Amino acid sequence: MKKVLFILCFVIFSISTFAQKNHKIARLPEIITESSGLIFYNDTLLITHNDSGDKPILYFINLKGKLIHKVIVNNAKNVDWEDITKDDQGNVYIADIGNNSNQRKDLRIYKIKSLNLLSSSSVNPEIIEISYKEQMDFPPNDDGLNFDAEGLAYHNDSLWIITKCRNIPFEGNAYVYKLPTKAGKYHLKRKTHLFIGKDGFTKDAVTSLDIYNDKFYVLTYNRILIYKLIDNKLEFENQYYLKPYSQKESITVKNKNEIYLTDEATKLLGGGYLYKLTIDATKINY
Repeated sequence: MKKVLFILCFVIFSISTFAQKNHKIARLPEIITESSGLIFYNDTLLITHNDSGDKPILYFINLKGKLIHKVIVNNAKNVDWEDITKDDQGNVYIADIGNNSNQRKDLRIYKIKSLNLLSSSSVNPEIIEISYKEQMDFPPNDDGLNFDAEGLAYHNDSLWIITKCRNIPFEGNAYVYKLPTKAGKYHLKRKTHLFIGKDGFTKDAVTSLDIYNDKFYVLTYNRILIYKLIDNKLEFENQYYLKPYSQKESITVKNKNEIYLTDEATKLLGGGYLYKLTIDATKINY
């Protein structure tokens, strides 16, 4: 019986590893220590940015991690840039919506109109200001810390935001909001929520979002959870565990088989790399 269990465990482990194929493909440039958002600019170039504290700069890197170009976003401040996305027309959106203490009243998304960013050294953005209808106090009580967000993605003429749970005690819910892509002020009402898990902040707190082919790819430090948008509802489809464990903060989906990730460089967990995840046709549910 022990032999049968060993063989079964070996087969499952082999399939899981084959299904993930998580490859570290490049070290990020030293100037990008806290990569917190990632999109493809074209087939060979990615755009990323640092988390809070850096200047308002977009960095262009190739698939070998080499810094190719950078663009300053004028009249902007990197309070807590947490994600980046791009619409069908090539407009870029930067999510300054990080809100660790849940007391910010200046949450905004910078919209950069479609243009040849590679020939520009700086750009002038439009501004989308947001707030949450459910938030009454700044900050809320410990059990209501639901207004920090690290995920932004575009889908069907709308922007989607997903929050990061900071509740004490930790409940593991992520809340989903939807808003227009036009500049303006929006008081957002919660659309739905996803239960990510209750194993703790470093495993079940959402750090990035991408949407591809009606599928929501939700990132945590150690997993990608995939939800299918069906009749305006998000239904769980699959998930993939990621190794090595690190502070993964950004995700972008190139096609149904290729996902790219970055992690922040930390003394405790290492990181500061660009990863490629190849999804096999085999689907593994964990």
